[in-house]
Amino acid sequence: MRTSLLSTKISLPPLQTGHIYRQRLNQMMVVRPDVRLVLISAPAGFGKTSCLLAWCHDLKRSGRLVIWYALDKQDNDPVRFASHLSKAFQNAVGLAAGDELVPGAATSLDDMLSRIINELADNNQRYVLALDDYHLITAPEIHAALSLMLEHLPPNIQLAIASRADPPLQLSRLRARGQIVELRASDLRFDSSEIASFFKQALGVMPSAAQIERLDQTSEGWAAALRLMTLALYDTRQNVDDAAISRLLGRYSTAQQYIFDYFADEVFTQQSEATRNFLLDTCVLNQLTPDLCGTLTGSCDAPLILNRLAQANLFLIPLSEAQPVYRYHHLVEDFLRHRLQLENPARFSELHRAAAGWYELHSDWVEAIQHALTAVDYTYAAWLIEAHGWEALTSRGEIMTILSWLQHFPDSILRHYPRLCLYFSRCLYLTGELERSEMYVRLAIETLDENESNTQVHQALRAIAANYQATLAAYRGDIDAAQTWIEQAKALRDTVGDLDRVRIVNSEGFVHYLRGDIPAARHVYTHALEMAQQIQHHYLTLDAHYYLAQIDLLAADLRAVCERCNALLAQYTNPIGPLSMIMLPLAQALFQQNQPIEAEAMLRNAVVLARRSNIPDVVWYGSMLLADMLMSRGKISEAKACISEARARVRGYQSAMMGSFIGAAEARLMLRSDQLQTALDWAMQYQQSAKASYHQDYENLTLAHVWLVQREYERGQALLAQLIADAQFAGRVSTIIAAEILRALMHQASNETDAALNALQRALVFAYPQGYVFLFLNAGQPMLKLLHLALEQGIAPEYVTSLLELAGHPDHTRHPADTLTERELEVLKYMAQGASNQDIADALVVSLGTVKSHIHHIMDKLVAQNRTEAVAKARSLNILSD
Repeated sequence: MRTSLLSTKISLPPLQTGHIYRQRLNQMMVVRPDVRLVLISAPAGFGKTSCLLAWCHDLKRSGRLVIWYALDKQDNDPVRFASHLSKAFQNAVGLAAGDELVPGAATSLDDMLSRIINELADNNQRYVLALDDYHLITAPEIHAALSLMLEHLPPNIQLAIASRADPPLQLSRLRARGQIVELRASDLRFDSSEIASFFKQALGVMPSAAQIERLDQTSEGWAAALRLMTLALYDTRQNVDDAAISRLLGRYSTAQQYIFDYFADEVFTQQSEATRNFLLDTCVLNQLTPDLCGTLTGSCDAPLILNRLAQANLFLIPLSEAQPVYRYHHLVEDFLRHRLQLENPARFSELHRAAAGWYELHSDWVEAIQHALTAVDYTYAAWLIEAHGWEALTSRGEIMTILSWLQHFPDSILRHYPRLCLYFSRCLYLTGELERSEMYVRLAIETLDENESNTQVHQALRAIAANYQATLAAYRGDIDAAQTWIEQAKALRDTVGDLDRVRIVNSEGFVHYLRGDIPAARHVYTHALEMAQQIQHHYLTLDAHYYLAQIDLLAADLRAVCERCNALLAQYTNPIGPLSMIMLPLAQALFQQNQPIEAEAMLRNAVVLARRSNIPDVVWYGSMLLADMLMSRGKISEAKACISEARARVRGYQSAMMGSFIGAAEARLMLRSDQLQTALDWAMQYQQSAKASYHQDYENLTLAHVWLVQREYERGQALLAQLIADAQFAGRVSTIIAAEILRALMHQASNETDAALNALQRALVFAYPQGYVFLFLNAGQPMLKLLHLALEQGIAPEYVTSLLELAGHPDHTRHPADTLTERELEVLKYMAQGASNQDIADALVVSLGTVKSHIHHIMDKLVAQNRTEAVAKARSLNILSD
């Protein structure tokens, strides 16, 4: 049954019996191919859904494929939204279950939309995606994904939205481009002829011209008002005349506060007792089916009453042509729920509990849990989450849905459910809210302490809690505390299942990694990888691969990084969210190997993918890496923006470790922008801070750079000597290379040429096997002089020669955005808009041959084979903004 109920959300519902065809609205919605969005925006009761539905049926009859998605509040989880939308496309296009449009748990909404667009853009069929009740969507990730979709919609796909409020989808830009058609409340109001048709269709009688005028003036064309009036007259429709309508109008007011009273007096109380009881007993449901209604009412007549109401077109909206599935009109639903809660709150809760039980039997855990929470039955809701909801939703990646349940549970209730506390803690950790995450871990531990037990279940919860505490302490930078918690978790690891065993090993590896202990971290993460592969857990497998690649980076094994990461990326035809982790070490390796274009494009893609998949760890760290790359190009303002985003992303972590890293990046930015005093202020503050238990190579290399610029060579050399000794002991070869380069530059600045060449030689020895380039070329003219001296003395001649050759051809290392001329950028923008060569020539007032020459240069500089590839590469490199 769960599948059939879902299908009603994503299947085009039938038109209501007696639907009024409003040709005026359909003509307003005849849209040009360049229109990307049809927006129907008006308050409740103006007939938005009817308008959208009628238009969609009209399009369907003309051969257009319609993808329908009726939204509710639970669709605010981006993963849930993506899954339902994918199935909606699948139904409309006719793909078989399991085809590639269906996203996995970790696939981001943007990825899925991109795949759909690419799939549908390659044929001549025209499509419309219709989203009803969009005002129920509040998730920024969904708004952002649809905004991006609107920017890239091909001409054969249009988006239609019905909403009570304007959606945050950059409507002004669409208006400026003439790419939007809008219908407002003033458009949706019934005119006099439509009012006449409405009454004729609903009641079988035609009011007089005078009464139509009065109906128009009183209702102001509001569809909800007209519906209520016809409902009030329904049972007396044999005697509907001017007098009956006059009496009706005398009692009616369009003021919003009187609507419920009017409905109660004129419509609800006129129904039979059986019908009134049915309406109140079933109003708690979002969807009505005969079986579900029978369960809630306890009456075998419930299916008959539901069928009678549907046939009479009273109160209900049909949701399926093939199945008897309905929902109440929104205003009717609001009235019934409000009345039931006021008159019989105990019955209100009882009905929600009954609905939860029905959904539990049909394995619809989200609906079951939501009904249990609305019933304030915390015991039942907690059991549903622990027994079914957690595993079902985390396997699909619906973390935000789980977090939406947290707000319903008071802490006094959660104290009785330590496992639930741990589940909520895990979700908060995954979304970067570490402070709140730790609060719920502590609550779980307090509960376990208060109810001490030696049972395996109790000890397993202790092990999980200790492991979570270890991870949170590590993120704060309190490595000693993390190690203590890890030991506690390891002592109890036999009490937990395979998944949590892998997580405990992962946490242990993470602590070694933060300490900078390469051999220990590699050993533990290799074991974690084997365990994750054994239980076929894709996310933990990718997580272990990521840290092993980061360990290879610290060990200066760039080739191993590229081999591992490229192999992993090749395994996935679609970029799922966790792959963004794998892109980070690969981008760093490519950058060091003098592939800045590919490295920056990969970093940007990783950050975008992580942002859309809500992986804050990758967003903040990827932004920091991108800032370093942009600084190397002199793009100070862009680098500053990246650092600002990173700082905003880590705010929820409350992490001194992350703050320290970002502070060092800001100091580097100050050095690049000749703000030495600000960099010195950072240096003094950093030196005065307490010594951390995690390695701070990035910060210490930054400090050494400050001393180099400040000509504090003695302080810098002492710092570097200690840093090299520590890194050598722990196997952090990449730090040794960078430190030896800085040491060489300091010796050179002190006219200690032999010492400078010795330091350079040590750096070259470590760097040569892996093809390091950037570290040397980024050191500027002083390094080039040293390299020439090294070549004269026969130090690594082959390697040094290659470095000097690259330095002599700066275009080989320059970013394409820095090589394209202003005119080429203009041409590129026209190419991105799909303009032909002749169109571009006309717009720029140049010859066709000149345009072709510009395009040839653009493709050459972007290393592209055709116009499409050139535009795609320009977007990935942020040369073209959306």
